[in-house]
Amino acid sequence: MQKPSWKTLAKIKPTAFLLAGVMTAASCTHTPFNSQRDPQSVNVALPFDARRGSPAEYDAGAPADSKWIELFGSTPNYRAIGIEALGGTAKTDEKFRWEFGPMWYRGRLTPESVKVFVVGQEGAQDENVSNRAFTGSTGTRTQRFLNHLGITRSYLFLNTFVYTINGQLEDDPRFKWLEQGDESPIVEYRHKLFDQMMATNSQTVSLFMGVGSGGKASLATWVNARGGKCNVAYEMKNCDTRGMKKWFKDNMGIEIKNDILAIGVPHPGGANPNLGGDEAMANIKAGFSGAAQRVAAFKVANKEWLPQDIDEKATPDELVARLQAGYTYKGYAPIPFRDFAFNTNWRMGSEGTTSNRWGANSIQVYSDAGVYNDKNSVFPKYPQDMDSGMNEKHTALIGMSPRDLAYESPRFNASTWSVAKPDFDYGPCGYLRYDQPACELSEALVSWPNLKQAGINYISHDSFGYFGTYRGRGKGAQVYVVMDQTSHDDLFSARAVTGSQGQKLQAILSKTGVGLNYFIQRSLPVDTLGVNASELVAGATKPEMTATYKRIYDTVAANSDIKAVITVGPVAKAIVDSLQLQRVQIVQLDNLDSITADNEAINMVSAALNTQPGTYNGELMTIPREDLPYHSRWWMGSSGDRGYRGENYSLGNYYRVYAPQWVSRLYPLSLTAEEKADLNAKMKKYVK
Repeated sequence: MQKPSWKTLAKIKPTAFLLAGVMTAASCTHTPFNSQRDPQSVNVALPFDARRGSPAEYDAGAPADSKWIELFGSTPNYRAIGIEALGGTAKTDEKFRWEFGPMWYRGRLTPESVKVFVVGQEGAQDENVSNRAFTGSTGTRTQRFLNHLGITRSYLFLNTFVYTINGQLEDDPRFKWLEQGDESPIVEYRHKLFDQMMATNSQTVSLFMGVGSGGKASLATWVNARGGKCNVAYEMKNCDTRGMKKWFKDNMGIEIKNDILAIGVPHPGGANPNLGGDEAMANIKAGFSGAAQRVAAFKVANKEWLPQDIDEKATPDELVARLQAGYTYKGYAPIPFRDFAFNTNWRMGSEGTTSNRWGANSIQVYSDAGVYNDKNSVFPKYPQDMDSGMNEKHTALIGMSPRDLAYESPRFNASTWSVAKPDFDYGPCGYLRYDQPACELSEALVSWPNLKQAGINYISHDSFGYFGTYRGRGKGAQVYVVMDQTSHDDLFSARAVTGSQGQKLQAILSKTGVGLNYFIQRSLPVDTLGVNASELVAGATKPEMTATYKRIYDTVAANSDIKAVITVGPVAKAIVDSLQLQRVQIVQLDNLDSITADNEAINMVSAALNTQPGTYNGELMTIPREDLPYHSRWWMGSSGDRGYRGENYSLGNYYRVYAPQWVSRLYPLSLTAEEKADLNAKMKKYVK
């Protein structure tokens, strides 16, 4: 039996000197974004595009008391509906790519925060990685156009389909019904999402924008179904939305304040040499320029319409003149950090497309120094140990309800949903309002000194930024864990230690009786896996590094009653030693591979918590959904390591995430006989 590798120290707990915001699931009170925060509160050493805002800013997700929670958690059975409507066979003729699940939105979900509503076709691999819509090439090109309009934050993006599709949009009448038929279950669901946007932003929304043929068609279908008169011809120049005011007042009791202009633009992807080339590019340029001029004309006729966002530097008159001149279609604008979950790797939304599919069950992301679809990137053998099937060795997906799907986030259940305890992590600040995209803890978690100057020779390219810095709760923590990196999952989960060893840690924590009252910090915010531990220890204990660790710890301690600190790994041990914590029990583990040491650590932590310890037998436990960002799919944080790093020349520039094999073998939930009959009866009205 391996000798226990822990030790306990009795010291005195310090008085925290940093005051963090009061964080709950439904609120986060701290200095508002638009007020005067200390400019030194964020000190990011890694280079990033300042147009993105601060890496401390993030999108927490839907307000816990909003209708969005129910709608996003009630996605139709896309797979079975598609198979039945199109006449395919499960898993061989499926129209929708499902292994990585759906992606619903990007932008603002808070009340009266949307001025521009953008509708697209469907997402792709960048959107699957980021769990947000419009974050790849089309998203960053559209972002640049919105910025040109003076809109930098008050927007919401939704799509025709929440799942990405195999191939392109089709002319098959059955597919067209599925996409745009009034009685299509996918259209009915989409209209509920669009209606919620209108209900939530009835006093602010002013502009509708359809992107690509699918986006324009979906926008027109909804406008027509809600009292307007709209078609997609001539980039929606003949779209009349005035009748929508009466429809929403009569049917939903909603008073729409503003006149709403609808515009359409060609899909930026149409300029692909294989799709249209120079002729398509000329059409795209003309379409975007014409759309800008239509917005300018509407602003001239309606002086108070579509006020610019706070980031826009031009005066209103200067902005109108800029729009009247049209729009030069070129390049990208980066997606703001505030549109992503906290700690999403920085390549997402930075410029164009930053990932590519590697088969149906894998996506590869590449650094600013990498290239799209690099066929020569070198990776270790495909993971086989823990993802082949649901058996005694496999992670149990604890918490999944019978209605949940492994490739989606938890579905909405009215009987179990709690506004006070949502089944996802709102981020280090808790829930954030439109004007409050950051707080002290999120700022502390990204305020790192120059790691290379500190002697930390990390592997990940700088363009990936900081990722996976924390997991758990910054308020109410009783156990504080510092753990060395053990996998590459955190680049994709956006939370600390979510791979195989993190799942071991989860099982160990569950035996201490701490519940969810813990805060986990990864030793270093970049990829250092395989770097010499003594070098990392030397760098991590430099005074400037200790100051950062102290800031994070004290920010959590100010809102918690920390009774025990666990360190896992030599770097974590050195970090906690450098903090010189007092009156808190410290348990140190070299790793999690000794069951004897793990159980003795459990006993020590339980003693500090005054709880009854359980017995750990080496099992893994699925990372709780409460630890992961909004819309994390169920298989993330399960089934061992899911993230892998490229080797040789690929080192630090290429990373892949793999869906588990057992997930890729799942059949769709079957439609009932009644559901099939209803679907086909409705489709036959449209398909002659």
